Amino acid sequence: MCTYNITLNDSLVDKVRPVFADEQSLKHWIQEQVSLAMERLANNEQEVTAQHEMIKDSLTKAFDEMHSGKTLKNARTLFH
Repeated sequence: MCTYNITLNDSLVDKVRPVFADEQSLKHWIQEQVSLAMERLANNEQEVTAQHEMIKDSLTKAFDEMHSGKTLKNARTLFH
């Protein structure tokens, strides 16, 4: 099992701390949330990659057009 150190906003943690019975309960909940998020990311990896590629392609084309002075699209319509 991998171990990572993470940084959380103190004031945010202070706000949620009363919801948990003790510090161990809070740590356990954080661990579960991170694990669930990573599972969702791993399960949707192909979908996420496709979305990132589409966005990257759109941005690359828009910047190329702007750089060449031949802007073909209104920036507001890039992602529609």
